[in-house]
Amino acid sequence: MSRPAALLARLIVTALAAAALNACGQKGPLFIPSTPVAAQRATLPQTVFGGTAAPAAPASATPAAVPPPLPNLPEIQ
Repeated sequence: MSRPAALLARLIVTALAAAALNACGQKGPLFIPSTPVAAQRATLPQTVFGGTAAPAAPASATPAAVPPPLPNLPEIQ
């Protein structure tokens, strides 16, 4: 492959990768779910480093309070 064609191919692949990564973040901000089903899931550190999950809450327990929303901070440029 000649040098200009290789450069063009690399540019196209880079543009497609950037477009694909940009599409990943269009679903809104992340949040930690507080439903009873989510309480039984492992956290990220438990998944990566192993360990046991917290014991499941009994079915008659009141649900945990929903944490306040995160502040709307400007994006870092």
